[in-house]
Amino acid sequence: MKQYDNSDIEEIETRLEQTIKRLEKLQKQVRVEPFIDNSDFIRIFKISNGTAKNWRSKGVIPYVQIENKIYYKVSDIRSLLNKNYSTI
Repeated sequence: MKQYDNSDIEEIETRLEQTIKRLEKLQKQVRVEPFIDNSDFIRIFKISNGTAKNWRSKGVIPYVQIENKIYYKVSDIRSLLNKNYSTI
């Protein structure tokens, strides 16, 4: 079994810190925006599947479709709510 001296440990710590900094930088560059699926969208808004489909076809809410699954960006949902917010 290899014995590590202080210089070995310092080198390992330095490489580990460098790796952590690179990972943190990558995480900042690769921010994935949260999405919700159609079933959650329908449940949150308490609407029917037909209403959600109607909103999509009218361009009321942007969406992503991958095969038969539909997803919405959370930021697009917030935008929809803000655009339609009324104090009256």
